[in-house]
Amino acid sequence: MLLTMRPWKNIASALCLTGAAMLVPASAHAGKAEAGDLKRQIDAQRAAVSDLERVDDGRRVSGEVALLRSWLDEADAQHAKESWDKVRIVLDRCVAQAELVRQKTLATKIGAQADEREKAAGASKDRLEQTKKALADAQVNKKALEMNAK
Repeated sequence: MLLTMRPWKNIASALCLTGAAMLVPASAHAGKAEAGDLKRQIDAQRAAVSDLERVDDGRRVSGEVALLRSWLDEADAQHAKESWDKVRIVLDRCVAQAELVRQKTLATKIGAQADEREKAAGASKDRLEQTKKALADAQVNKKALEMNAK
């Protein structure tokens, strides 16, 4: 049994070492195509920032948008230094920040909608109470008229 497991163990360790050796150069050095791809991602994120600002009518998430812009500037600076791993990390942060901005913007819009509906429900409740009071007054008047008529 020991003899049969040993070749598999050697093969598995050889594959792991080969795979690890292949991954290190890929993450350490980015080719020109990958560098161009990172630059395109930075530019796409910059274009998305203006869309996010346009969607934010009340300017409630302007701080988060400013932070996103500063991170994009940092990604650009790291790209200029050819620190590809740092660019990827900063771009991941930017994607998460953009999603946060979208969610906060949506939350403020839904909150405003809820406030409007709450206000409308309060107005309807007030009208209902007025109508009930008017109905009760009309019933009292009707009974008083019926008693006077007898």
